[in-house]
Amino acid sequence: MNVEIREAKYLRLKLGREDNSRQPVSFLVGAPFSLDRGVGVPGIDGFVRIARARVEESGAALLREFDGQLAATAGADQYQTAMSFLYDLLDARAATDVVQKAVLCARKPSAPPFDERDLIPGEWEITRAQRGLARAMQLAPDRFPGPIFTTNFDPLISLALETCGFKVNTVGIPLDGSISALVKMRTSEVDVFHLHGYWRDSATLHRPQQLLSKRPQLQQSLQRHLDNVHLVVMAYSGWDDIFTTAIANCLSDPAFNGTVSWCFYEQDEARVIAQNQRLFEKFEAGIAQSKIAFFRGVDCHSFFDELAGDVFEDAAAGIAASPMPGWQIVTQATLEAEPPLSTAEVLRFFDGAVPALRHAVSPLVPRLSSVDALLPLLRGSVNGGCALQLVRAASGEGKSTALLQVATAAVSGGEWVALYCPGSDAGLNADIVSQLDPSRNWLIVLDDAENYIDELWLAIGKLHALGRKNVFFLLAARDTDWRLKGGEKKSWSTRVNRLDDVTLGSIGEGDIGLIVDAWAAQGEEGLRALGSTASRDARIRKFMDAVGAQDGQPGQGSFFGGLLDTRFGAKGLVDHLVPLLEFLRTRPIEGGTGTLFDALLYIACCHATGMIGLNVRVLAMLCGLPAFRVSGAIMTPLGIELGASEVRGHALTRHKRVADAILVAADRLDADLSAIWPRLIDATVKSSDDEKVGDTFSQIILAGSRLKRDLPQELSESLRDEIAIAAAEAAVVAMPTWTGVISALAHALRSAGHPQEAFDLLRTKLPTLKNTVDKAIVVRGYFYEWSTCAGNLPGRQGSVMDAWLAAISLSDLLPVELTFEQAKMSCAGLGSVFRRLAGDATGTYAKGRRAVIDLGWLAKPDQRATGILAGHQRELDASGISKSADIDQAISWLTDAAFAAQEELQDPLLRNLKEGRLAFTRLKALLLVQK
Repeated sequence: MNVEIREAKYLRLKLGREDNSRQPVSFLVGAPFSLDRGVGVPGIDGFVRIARARVEESGAALLREFDGQLAATAGADQYQTAMSFLYDLLDARAATDVVQKAVLCARKPSAPPFDERDLIPGEWEITRAQRGLARAMQLAPDRFPGPIFTTNFDPLISLALETCGFKVNTVGIPLDGSISALVKMRTSEVDVFHLHGYWRDSATLHRPQQLLSKRPQLQQSLQRHLDNVHLVVMAYSGWDDIFTTAIANCLSDPAFNGTVSWCFYEQDEARVIAQNQRLFEKFEAGIAQSKIAFFRGVDCHSFFDELAGDVFEDAAAGIAASPMPGWQIVTQATLEAEPPLSTAEVLRFFDGAVPALRHAVSPLVPRLSSVDALLPLLRGSVNGGCALQLVRAASGEGKSTALLQVATAAVSGGEWVALYCPGSDAGLNADIVSQLDPSRNWLIVLDDAENYIDELWLAIGKLHALGRKNVFFLLAARDTDWRLKGGEKKSWSTRVNRLDDVTLGSIGEGDIGLIVDAWAAQGEEGLRALGSTASRDARIRKFMDAVGAQDGQPGQGSFFGGLLDTRFGAKGLVDHLVPLLEFLRTRPIEGGTGTLFDALLYIACCHATGMIGLNVRVLAMLCGLPAFRVSGAIMTPLGIELGASEVRGHALTRHKRVADAILVAADRLDADLSAIWPRLIDATVKSSDDEKVGDTFSQIILAGSRLKRDLPQELSESLRDEIAIAAAEAAVVAMPTWTGVISALAHALRSAGHPQEAFDLLRTKLPTLKNTVDKAIVVRGYFYEWSTCAGNLPGRQGSVMDAWLAAISLSDLLPVELTFEQAKMSCAGLGSVFRRLAGDATGTYAKGRRAVIDLGWLAKPDQRATGILAGHQRELDASGISKSADIDQAISWLTDAAFAAQEELQDPLLRNLKEGRLAFTRLKALLLVQK
């Protein structure tokens, strides 16, 4: 086979390419990576010697047999023969002992006896290859995000990564296991997958029958994670294991979009070709499609130093000053080097773009009073011991801008050096924080601090234990999220000087004036809709009134809501967004699938309908990205354009009003909004196969029941109906074992004016309820929805079926507990249907109506239910229907009315749901507790 084997320098050039079309790089490394100049984890000969010593402990006869079998083999076969001997003639524990002794050979001679409770990098002989790879990943985390795949058992790669500030997720893959999901969520994390097992607490694979056994789950998951990735295979023998087979299968698939660079240590091209014919044959399809390239003379122990020298000189110079991956060091020189904002960038910031350092130092961005209040606190802490200052506010109150302006002002004064985390995808490494240069005053600047509470607690604890006094933590957090995530449960004051929190809320007239003046300095585009207001005082008053009008909207910053109203007026925001969305349609997601427009619609669909946002893992799946790349590939560019951000692992827009306007603008651009929700539901379900996607899982799955109500009312009713039904139908397909999705679809159909179709759906699906996993939770809701659908049908029979099914939803026929919410809803619904059935009469149905109203008052009615109950009560009082004497009489009247409805039923299936009268003992017990 004609194969070209290029020199190592070409691989260095390939890895250093700058174009945006390059793929993220992962590595597969083998045994030579852990052995450098005879130091480290021993190779084949060393393993065999350790195995022989273990066999010798078991007797001379076994040793003679062992030596005889080894004499007939060589190389990798000798290693596999030795390990097979241990398994077959000793036991698995003997093989494990050999692996652990081999790994412990990598301990430094001066290291103390190994303590299994901790892995301390300084006690291990970490090789040049391992340090070099970790350094490359630190220099260019976006280019080299991982994961690292290895057939080695040892922890040395993980230890090397830890010395570079990474958090490492070490995963040993069991024999029949799979890589269910990439674990990392931040650029400061790296996943290391041990394909043949890990040296501790994991089975290890050695024998051919283990390495060659079919592992379909692993095969499928490997293929999924290698797609759209550039895999570099280095220091790897290419033996015929599952990973080599997976690579070959991937390369044979025309739909596979990954690439492979395979490295050989041998320098001579002719020898490489002669010694690896079987390997080339295995990769024949990939070679034909140019999906795999081969390189010779690649010494893993010198390659990465050469790579850094050739490609990353500038990056290396910059990263030397920044001790934590994903963090930026900010000095006076850094700030002076920041380019000035363009007019377009200033306008985007005024419209809600996420602030960066450039905005904080720009004279075009006003500095509000909160900054002037915070600066003295910071300056007063110089040399005064470690301190923590928290800025709290709702989303959209300007805390991020204030945080950066305080930080840059402090750094500009020359007393502080700041470490700033510009994204949400970097972790806070407590060890590195505790080792910061004690001769400098360090300012840790962290927005969205609610996501780092445990890491902050650990870092502050280490500083306290060391007696350090030169680190100041300047934090910003969403007030509600800080509490929800346990920020107030930490005893901060026992470890650090916690200054009084600064809470941003109401904004004063002086600050509003500064903002209006900054807008006016940019002319008509700066003022936007406010330009039609002539005087400065009138503009300030208009802005103040708009901010005040936002009060009472939970979870939405009144400042930003007022800003939107002031800058764009009632309908101007949609007009403003249309050209921006057209632009985003032309912007592909780097390294993923689709465009930034697609990603924005997914986010807006969730945020506009009352959710916190879209879970980052779901967004990653929708856009063909690993979760940790969402921040850089999607959220950063969207943040620059219109202020999208992340909260608690969810992507969202700056304000629900923005999300609403995005959907309306997208509809104006003829986007197929009804196709978005089925994709969201499918990705949510698939993501949950790997890991639950948090609070929004059921909200997305069951969204069909509320989308008509929650979607922006500017969308036509017919479109909202179409979207709701599409979402509900997709959920029924995606979650066939859920009852709740059936009820949600029925609700969507009924709300869209199709009550008969909804009624028939619930009737048809009734026999399947016994096989659903959530029936105990939602079966009462199922019958209540069914009753409501029946009540929307024409004629008296519709009302009769409504009454019967609603009564069942309250009854003991359903063997599950009853809640106050269910009791309240069903009583209110029965009041209306009994009124229709009773007409002007004062008989059984009228008493049944009085009964459910009396019972409803005991079911903790909310404001809406109170209004309904009060209306019924007035009518009943006027008609002379007296109140029930007690709960027993009310339930007796309800039982009679339900039985009367059953007697009128013409539908045999409904009649046969219960013979005789319904019982309501659970309802009585619930209401007696309340009474």
